[in-house]
Amino acid sequence: MAAAVALSSAGTRVTLVESRKSLGGRAGSFEEPQSGEEIDNCQHVLLGCCTNLLDFYRRIGAEDRIHFESAVRFRDEAGRAHDLAATKGLPAPLHLFPAFLRFGALPWRERVAVMMAMTAMLRMGRDGARALADVPFGHWLDEHAQPESLVRRFYDPVIISALNEETRRCSATYAIQVFQESLLANRHGYVVGVPACTLAALYARLPIEDLRLGTRVAGLVIEGGRVGGVRLSSGEAIACDAIVLSTNHHAARKIVPAEWVVRDSRFDHLDQLDSVPILGAHLTFDRPVMRDPHAALISGPLQWLFRKDAEGRVVHGVISAARQWVDRPKEDMLREFEAQVRSLFPLARDATLVRGVTVIEKRATFAPTPGVDQLRPGQAPVAGGLANLYLAGDYTRTDWPATMEGAVRSGYLAAEKVTGRGFVVADLPTEWPARLAGLR
Repeated sequence: MAAAVALSSAGTRVTLVESRKSLGGRAGSFEEPQSGEEIDNCQHVLLGCCTNLLDFYRRIGAEDRIHFESAVRFRDEAGRAHDLAATKGLPAPLHLFPAFLRFGALPWRERVAVMMAMTAMLRMGRDGARALADVPFGHWLDEHAQPESLVRRFYDPVIISALNEETRRCSATYAIQVFQESLLANRHGYVVGVPACTLAALYARLPIEDLRLGTRVAGLVIEGGRVGGVRLSSGEAIACDAIVLSTNHHAARKIVPAEWVVRDSRFDHLDQLDSVPILGAHLTFDRPVMRDPHAALISGPLQWLFRKDAEGRVVHGVISAARQWVDRPKEDMLREFEAQVRSLFPLARDATLVRGVTVIEKRATFAPTPGVDQLRPGQAPVAGGLANLYLAGDYTRTDWPATMEGAVRSGYLAAEKVTGRGFVVADLPTEWPARLAGLR
């Protein structure tokens, strides 16, 4: 979508072909068979530092459908609330310092340990973070004396949800980037944005004239080392001057003819990308159970919970890096989720779960493990490959992990390669105390 919107804004004639009946792919919606209700695959959240995603929403006229929260609302295992919110008027990274001093979810010694780690992240700057691409974040945490209880209670709720990977397994580069961009660089970077409608509704006003939903691509028409057109399953062929292949990497290898997959070096390492699942749990209770718009849960199994209606009867839980949940019986999972909600929220103590729907996206994202960027291809054509085939997708090289922000950046980068024009939006400016501390 990002590639199509950017190309269209440059005056390019664009045809967008989507096999599903609604837009969004892994960040989309579907009709739940039991209720007939349209629900999202999983709750998707953005932060204030997601500058390109916010630009995309502005381009499609959806920015007014994002509701922002200026407090990150944590809940400990006893159900106690612990909020992190900026102090008005303070620039980053000082803006969250008063709230962190009061952050009772961690004992004093662990709060001090976090502040020491954040100081190290500031001093190393962005270049220092990039130099750790081959280092597991677990090693970095150990080197900076971050105790295991702190990893479990603070780093896990932040990193696992942001990167869809276990904290100790992920690349230190991307883990540190999460903190640098969301908490340390700019006072607006940490604010939490949640769509106030389904994801399908969010994309309903996409400004693309030739949009073909429910249309499946059967293959590419190759003419002398170039893609001359796209062949649809209906038999129709769409002629093109250039094609942006914006599927996930599994589908990309199937659409491109095998002989060209071998010739095009961008496909050489895609089979080495490890896929990580995400679980979404849609829970409807017989009475209101939750007042807050969201909760970051310090103890699982659900890691985040979002209120989905005005009353608080419908909530949506998320488990990222959900490998161990893929083959669990649905009834067992729902019992655990219901018990967790009851234990954390006083309103839910006597509530009954009326309906529960679990959705597991088995190939939600690639694993951002050490060295992963060596496997990620660029967007532009390469020597020996198809001359006018461009790639977009969160798996391509964007300097961001597999997030909606990363996906939009990939689309903008692909559009830049096609047109020679710039579309990628700059990051939030680094405020003066953070620059003074070394974050550049």
